[in-house]
Amino acid sequence: MLKTITLTALTLFYSGLALAQDEPRINYKDMFGAQAIATSAQADVLQLSAAKPAQSGEFTKLPAGIKDKPAFEEDWLTANKIHKYLGIGSITLAILAAIAPKPTPDDTDKGSHKKLAEGAAILGGAAVATGVMFHHDDIFNYGMSDPDNLHATYATLGAIGFAMAVGAAPADEHVGYGILGAVLMSIGIKYTW
Repeated sequence: MLKTITLTALTLFYSGLALAQDEPRINYKDMFGAQAIATSAQADVLQLSAAKPAQSGEFTKLPAGIKDKPAFEEDWLTANKIHKYLGIGSITLAILAAIAPKPTPDDTDKGSHKKLAEGAAILGGAAVATGVMFHHDDIFNYGMSDPDNLHATYATLGAIGFAMAVGAAPADEHVGYGILGAVLMSIGIKYTW
């Protein structure tokens, strides 16, 4: 115990000398010869590392030699990106379903319109499911005005609109459900950007 106290006291005493603004009383030139620290040219701050050039006997400030680290690169496929791509994919398929030619009334099961609309509903539901699975701790913690909660609410209502449009087709009201679902899903996605 006495050794620890003595070592601590000596360490603190020596560090007090290193932090003093005046020239230290220890003659470093005699102790280290040509590698003496030029105390008269010392800066006002404590220098943590120094390097000695080959031609001079004085220490100079040089970088610590930290290697350049590569810039942060996010993984190309993460849980958050899967959720994002599913939501964007549902909007894309809904827009394509609206643009695609509508089937004839006697043959509503054929054509790309129905397949694109079903794909939009499936991707919308998968986006909501992955959002709940990956971000369950973010939603409904800070009230309804929180952007995460608004994103979850609008996107869920949009996915329900897609599902109602597919379920109500070929009746005329399915168009309103589809448009409402696309608008609500777009608003939900907009809250995250």
